[in-house]
Amino acid sequence: MLLTPGMVAFDMDGTLLTHDSKLTEGTKEALRQLQQQGCKLVLSTGRMYGSAQIPIDSFPFDGYVCSNGGTVFEGDGTLVRQWLLPTEMVIGAIHALRQETIYYELHDTNSNRWMIKEDRERLEATMSEDASVEGFSILSFPYYRLARVEPLAEVLEKVESGEVEIVKFFVWHQDPDRLEWVKEQLKPWSEQVTITSSGKQNVEVIPQGVSKWEGLQYFCEKWGISPEKVMAFGDAENDREALTGAGYSVAMENASDEIKQVAKYIAPHHNEEGVARFIRERVLGEKGE
Repeated sequence: MLLTPGMVAFDMDGTLLTHDSKLTEGTKEALRQLQQQGCKLVLSTGRMYGSAQIPIDSFPFDGYVCSNGGTVFEGDGTLVRQWLLPTEMVIGAIHALRQETIYYELHDTNSNRWMIKEDRERLEATMSEDASVEGFSILSFPYYRLARVEPLAEVLEKVESGEVEIVKFFVWHQDPDRLEWVKEQLKPWSEQVTITSSGKQNVEVIPQGVSKWEGLQYFCEKWGISPEKVMAFGDAENDREALTGAGYSVAMENASDEIKQVAKYIAPHHNEEGVARFIRERVLGEKGE
């Protein structure tokens, strides 16, 4: 029996995109066929809206849930919902994380990635002395070069004044113990934030109660689609709520065992056009090769 979703929500990294952040032509074609059947398509991602646009090559998604649900955008890019981290929490967390040399960014509602100049310089100096401390892979991140880098005093002033509205902290480290240290530093704000992750090497901090599923509720209400008719694809901890809430929950073959246990279905690996293959077989009814 074919599955009949009215809306399909896609995580991006590790799910819809290949390992090199590409949306393949085969995947685009499967998505077009879904739209032709009247199905609504929503990106549901930890990325900010601006960075979500880069790999999709102008594909016309019907909506966007970004920053793990911190912001919600219409298909034309209009911001319709946002949930902000409390100002005092952002300032306190900055001071807490600055105790160690660690990679972190602040993401705002305008798709900016903020880095503090003093901390970035300290990080680069540490890596030049000992590459094993963090690993030079950080320097190859495309967004590392695109970040807005300003002195601590200026960043704090922008946050305090409300000029910059922060929706997410993104922290990266290769050592799981260092990520546990990060979580310890954030405990004073445990009632104000949710700590999640989009991969084994990061921690993502968003407002309490915010999730991709919470963001998807906007589109369910707008289009009159019940949760039972939502299909959600994901691979990581920040997809848990969406996979739990959606009637058709699909984890990728490359997902963690914990996330696979939440899902009702398993799609092939993201590097093998797993989303497209699942859609063709289970929704469109095409026979496999």
